[in-house]
Amino acid sequence: MNNDYVVKKVYQSFLFVSILTALAVTAGMLIDNIVVGHFLGTNALGAMGIVGPISLIFSMVGNISSSGGTAQAAQAVGCGDTDRLNRVFSVGITYTIIVGGILTVIGVTFAPQIAVALGARDELVKPTVDYLRGYFLGAVPTIMLPTLTGFVKIDGSAKMPLISMGVMSAMDIILDLMMVLVFHQGMFGMALATTISYFLAVAVALTHFMKKKRALRFTVPKRLITELKAITASGAPTAISRVCVTFETAIFNNLLVAVVGVGAVAALNVRTQAYNIIGAVTMGVGQALLPVAGMFFGEEDPVALKSTVRTTLKIGMLLSGIAAVVLLIIAPLFAKLLGVTDQETLGMAIVAVRVFAVSMPVQLFNLVWMNFYQSTRKSSTATMICILESFVYAVLAALALVRPFGSNGVWFAFLIGEVLTAITLYIFVLCRSKKVLPELSDFMMLGKDFGAQGKQRWDVSIGNDLDEVLKLSEKITNTAQITDIDTHTLNLLGLSIEEMAGNIVRHAFSPGEKKWFDIMILNKDNSIIVRMRDNGREFDPVRYIHENPAENDEKLGIYLISHLASKIEYRRALGLNNTIIVIDKNKFDK
Repeated sequence: MNNDYVVKKVYQSFLFVSILTALAVTAGMLIDNIVVGHFLGTNALGAMGIVGPISLIFSMVGNISSSGGTAQAAQAVGCGDTDRLNRVFSVGITYTIIVGGILTVIGVTFAPQIAVALGARDELVKPTVDYLRGYFLGAVPTIMLPTLTGFVKIDGSAKMPLISMGVMSAMDIILDLMMVLVFHQGMFGMALATTISYFLAVAVALTHFMKKKRALRFTVPKRLITELKAITASGAPTAISRVCVTFETAIFNNLLVAVVGVGAVAALNVRTQAYNIIGAVTMGVGQALLPVAGMFFGEEDPVALKSTVRTTLKIGMLLSGIAAVVLLIIAPLFAKLLGVTDQETLGMAIVAVRVFAVSMPVQLFNLVWMNFYQSTRKSSTATMICILESFVYAVLAALALVRPFGSNGVWFAFLIGEVLTAITLYIFVLCRSKKVLPELSDFMMLGKDFGAQGKQRWDVSIGNDLDEVLKLSEKITNTAQITDIDTHTLNLLGLSIEEMAGNIVRHAFSPGEKKWFDIMILNKDNSIIVRMRDNGREFDPVRYIHENPAENDEKLGIYLISHLASKIEYRRALGLNNTIIVIDKNKFDK
């Protein structure tokens, strides 16, 4: 029987970090909005609303290397391809430096033209230009930070992203206040403070690569075009979503100015900031899925993939529901926190935020599937979801509702876009599966040939208990009727795996510690593949053979299986020990 404890734990270990990572690109601008709203006045706050799409563009560009790079790196981990893992990492970081540098040159040089294109007019032009010039100076670190944190998480350092983003947020607040209250640098100073804080955060994240026990190595990128294409294909849906949101925001700004007034644009900015900070819950839940699902997809493990999706949806719905309730309650306070004092604007902002809160569970559903399809090489399906959700349905609804219902028509257009996207995905899966009530596996769309099934596969999960270990050999031998593997072979496998499992319990787990490890046996035409996965301390059975000669009596199982195996490979990834054993069937004496 397979237990999903390990899958849940590895997903949960990524969740909190992913939620904070979702804030990485937009947190600086959110902090700036709060400080600007309280110290620099209405024009400055309006300018912040104007430059909002630039934050989305940075996020869009960064998502190609962060989401795409993370998905490809996780697949490389699942396949055990360390060389490709380092190629993906090197190409991803090189991409952020080159693209970020180009954006810096363009943004600083053409700031006035960009400000006008974004909608700045009259007294809003100068503060917008000032902020743009300072903000574009930080294009490289702003884009690089979420990319770095994604790779660092895969490399086993869950705390480093938290530390680096904590440094970024703390320094941004301190520097913002200094730039405004001490140095009187206005909007340029605000943006420069954000730029400096991102540089510091990247510097902190880079200290991870001073560790000796790290898998990632930066090398001169090889197969640059090939890997960049793969990264772009995986990251494109998220990036396209950001492009759609950028255009959507610009369209809605113009609609609101033309039909309702300038105050509605400020209310939309409040809704955008709620999306950036509270919506990070749903975005983080989806992003935590990327590396975990990517690794299990690389391993061709449909059972672990299904468990990952089920865990993501359960946790995601719970968190998004809680966040929605909190946001419904604090909507007036949130708007005032951003400096909105005009009663008419405040009323519109409160409605906008509350309608967004209602949409969060539906948004979560759409984001989970978009990220799942990204990590399982179904970029076209993921792209369909993001375009419909982030642009097509919402814009069409806004165009139809803004005149009869004013600003409320625009706020509800966002919700309608989410709901129609979920319905479209359901219809799409229904047509593929021919089922009125599709199952979770139907939504996954993995295909019949993905992973070994039926008599070609056997799974079991063992807890931190030597009594359970001692029953393993018997359990494995008794699978002769369900695995299509002969009894002689199963006897040898059972004895070997039982001994290895005992080593894991003794060395990777502490007494009384709640830990599990999963064992999977795949029956191939010419080989048998055994995969052992656990969430204990780092323990490499291959290295253990050559160490601690005093413990040789405990190594019987490892010695036995090493003589039978044509390949034994250990890797530590995503906080898990993974051991892959490939046994050539011709080596058995029958």
